[in-house]
Amino acid sequence: MNEKQNRFYGSGGDLSTQLSPWQARAQGFDPAISIFRLERELRFRSDIAGGDLIVPVGFLSDLASIPRVAWSLGYDPDCNEMELASWHHDWLYSHVGKVPVRTLRPDTRPLTMMVSLTRKQCDQILCVEGMAELGAKRWQRNVVYILLRLFGRSSFNSAPSNVRWGPK
Repeated sequence: MNEKQNRFYGSGGDLSTQLSPWQARAQGFDPAISIFRLERELRFRSDIAGGDLIVPVGFLSDLASIPRVAWSLGYDPDCNEMELASWHHDWLYSHVGKVPVRTLRPDTRPLTMMVSLTRKQCDQILCVEGMAELGAKRWQRNVVYILLRLFGRSSFNSAPSNVRWGPK
C-alpha cells in the first residue's frame, strides 16, 4: 500500500443519518440506543483482510458498543479516532467475519472473493489498522483492543439487527 494513500477512501462528507426514536421503535429497536444508517458505501483498504472492505449503503450500526463509563475517556461512539473504523468492525462482526473482499489483480481488474476472518482479526482491523489510520494513540488502540477481546464475543454473531438492538 502506498504510505501516503489513506486506507479510507472514496467516502468524504456525511456518511450516515441517525434513526429517530420513533424510526428505531418502528424497526423493533430499543429507542434508547443510537442507531445510524450508512448513506454512502464506506471503503477501507485492509492488509489483514487482504484487500478492500466495503460496507454497503443501508447498513445499520450503533457505531461502537461502548459502555457509557468509557465515554469520559473520549470513547464516545462517534469519536474521530473510531467512527469510520467502527462501521467496518460492526459490519465484520455482524457477518461473523465472512465477508467479500475486493482486490486488484495484476491486470488491474477488480476481483471479489469471500474471506473468513477470525474475531481476533476483526478486532485487529479496528484497532491496529483503522484506529491507527484515524490518528488514535497507541494506548487508546490497546484499551479498545483489550476490551474487545474481553467482552466482544457475544456481539460476534449474525443475529438480525432487531435482535441485536431490540427491546430488552
